[in-house]
Amino acid sequence: MLDVVLPLIIAFAVTILTTKWVIGISKARGFVGKDVNKLDKPEVPVLGGIGILAGLVAGNFALLAIDQEYAGIITAVLLSSLIIGFIGLLDDVLNLKQSVRALTPVFASVPLAIYSIGHSIISIPFIGPVNFGLFYYVIIIPAALTIASNAFNMLEGLNGLGTGMGLIMALALAIIGLRGVGVTAEAGDMALILAVVLAAFLYFNKYPAKVFLGNIGTYLIGSAIGSIGISGYMLTALAFLYLPYVLEFVLKARTRFKGVSFGQVNSDGTLTWNGSPNSLTHVVMKLGRFREYQIVAFIWGIEIVMAVLAVVFQTTVIRI
Repeated sequence: MLDVVLPLIIAFAVTILTTKWVIGISKARGFVGKDVNKLDKPEVPVLGGIGILAGLVAGNFALLAIDQEYAGIITAVLLSSLIIGFIGLLDDVLNLKQSVRALTPVFASVPLAIYSIGHSIISIPFIGPVNFGLFYYVIIIPAALTIASNAFNMLEGLNGLGTGMGLIMALALAIIGLRGVGVTAEAGDMALILAVVLAAFLYFNKYPAKVFLGNIGTYLIGSAIGSIGISGYMLTALAFLYLPYVLEFVLKARTRFKGVSFGQVNSDGTLTWNGSPNSLTHVVMKLGRFREYQIVAFIWGIEIVMAVLAVVFQTTVIRI
């Protein structure tokens, strides 16, 4: 545990410093977007995910320098996350087609698939260990990482929502990992680094947001969560953590993935949605008149329940 203290400090500091720099440079270069959930629709920098990427890389490089025994898992997670982050940055700058965004994460799964060779057994609750063989490397890993990164991008649009969801998920994986041994424990260290990075970034991204995640941020967080869970053999936990995103996928599918997550702003600052729900955020809006940060807190609460279930099932039913 002590070997992760320095990487945590480095990750936190780099995230804070880089995010401050990104806020200034994004404003200067015109990389801003309107905060549509506010009455005055302020312009907010949109490349905040660069700060998360910098903190994640710095923290894990420090971990790698201190503990080279598990260089394989650290390198695989970093490579996959960097590839996804690059795709997200391209999307922010070039506005890639939806089909390109949906399929390119498959290529980011290659480092994870190579790292996982020789480990194709998944422990399924109430069934037990199942060896998927080659199917695990060529289908399950690419599918899991693609779903993780794309799904995370769907449920976003409110200040602090995606960052907070990622923080809760990372903490759950950290708790599970640090109770394990070997690569699972190392995955727990990386999850803890991710949690610290997201906590630092949340200071800037919480209501009222000073910076947005951007696609680089949403894809990166989803990829990092997926990569850590896959490489640390915490697939059962990932299944529970992503349950709210399953609901989001169903709601977005009804609109052929053209639906939005933001709401209509009332004069008192509350958000409402009058049509059929396009998002989990709209489901919450229909429960009453809530302000943006209250809707975010409600959805965080749902994810906390999922995180508790993830920890319980992964550590008691699966028993890492």
